[in-house]
Amino acid sequence: MQTSFEALMAAGTAVISDVFDSLQLTPPVLDNSLRPICVNSIFAGPAYTITGESIHFKGGDRAKLAAIDNMPAGVVAIWSSMDAKGVCCFGDLLASAMRARGCAAAVVDGGVRDTSFLEGFGMPVVARYRTPAQGIGRWRVTASQVVVRVRGALEEWISIAPGDTVVGDADGQIAIPQQLLDEVTAKVIEWSLVENGARAEIIAGLPLLAALDKYGHL
Repeated sequence: MQTSFEALMAAGTAVISDVFDSLQLTPPVLDNSLRPICVNSIFAGPAYTITGESIHFKGGDRAKLAAIDNMPAGVVAIWSSMDAKGVCCFGDLLASAMRARGCAAAVVDGGVRDTSFLEGFGMPVVARYRTPAQGIGRWRVTASQVVVRVRGALEEWISIAPGDTVVGDADGQIAIPQQLLDEVTAKVIEWSLVENGARAEIIAGLPLLAALDKYGHL
């Protein structure tokens, strides 16, 4: 039996976004400047949230290491840098620790480094920018598993809570609040069946206006 995460990945972020529109809700699409580091950019899972601040400090970032050590399998790690500039949230070693713990993907509203390693890493990583500059002494984690804010595509900020579902593919990333997951997933499955039928008929030559009349949307 297909899980909700599998159904959401199969349908894609475009269908999920359309479902939010059908519910008269602004689709919680993450900022369009977020780009995949590796070829594999398809993922879905519950959010594991991490946030931080830009500040000069001495010593290591123990809160960052603890957040990764406590990361359960199957999560999508959401890194909210709060508009940090020029520094990375993590690189190859910390990414390796996340993958070892079974992290499904990492979405970084900020920077990463060791890009050549991450490109063939095997775990999807999406980031706002790439940089050689480390975060140690410049940016540190302040909290994990709390509601965080990341930049949005249709709204300036999107709030993501621990356990919200995050889906990503070649079109971008979208967050689904926990309280809407069942309703959105059911509609996504329904819309996918309709869209597949419409696509097959359009390929066979059905005029677009006729398809619109038959299916209600394109």
